[in-house]
Amino acid sequence: MKRKRQSKITDLNYDVLKNVMYHVAASPDGAGNLARTLSVCRLFKELADDSDILKAVAFDQVELSDIHESFWQPAGMLCRCLPTGNSTAFYAIRQKAEILNVSYLILKRDMFRGKLILLARSRALEIANTRARKKALEDAIDDCTSTFDAVDTQIETIEQFLVMLKAVLKVMRSQISQ
Repeated sequence: MKRKRQSKITDLNYDVLKNVMYHVAASPDGAGNLARTLSVCRLFKELADDSDILKAVAFDQVELSDIHESFWQPAGMLCRCLPTGNSTAFYAIRQKAEILNVSYLILKRDMFRGKLILLARSRALEIANTRARKKALEDAIDDCTSTFDAVDTQIETIEQFLVMLKAVLKVMRSQISQ
């Protein structure tokens, strides 16, 4: 008895698959759905690189904190969607930039406060060199150190974001010059 071959989704016509991929990308969680779909097979990855698909990718229901860091890389989903004129990708990047700017200002304020506290406590230490004052100074130094570590982490995030934005600008400039 001859066994009947099972049909696979990849056996469908290319245009039909492209239409399916378009609807996956345009779904409310399009970015997440498309990212998961990319890992299925090489054909799906090729389909996902189509400019019509990239323009349709929805970032509406994607929380910025939930976006995997690979989305922000120069070859990531956001970076590939921007040159196609994808407005939800642009909005997601603008939102991330605003969040980074606010956190930068907060960290800058906290660093200034930390420096003032450290300065005040070091002066107090000079006046009365007691164990309690030394402990207070050590605590202030610990507070400042943790603030500086948080600032370093935030600066790394901002630098990664800037690398992604530079890559997007480069792609967009090359498309404009063509």
